[in-house]
Amino acid sequence: MDVKQISVFLENKKGRLWEAISALSKARINIRALSIADTTEFGILRLIVPEPQKAKKTLEQAGFAVRESDVIAVGISDKPGGLSNICMPL
Repeated sequence: MDVKQISVFLENKKGRLWEAISALSKARINIRALSIADTTEFGILRLIVPEPQKAKKTLEQAGFAVRESDVIAVGISDKPGGLSNICMPL
């Protein structure tokens, strides 16, 4: 299924992740999935949310640099081997 992903640039300093998550919480935006890739200076927070446009606007208003992109999402079984079953065709 085609899904929108929100990528948020975060300075690697105390409180920045909380500020982003808190902004979404205050806007009543649920986070379905997230990942973080970081370096010593910055991180990229990647989010899947049910309302990507609202999340993007909320985070931008809170002062974050945000990018929206298309990703492919796949549902998997919550059991051992679930992930490996979908990786084989890839």
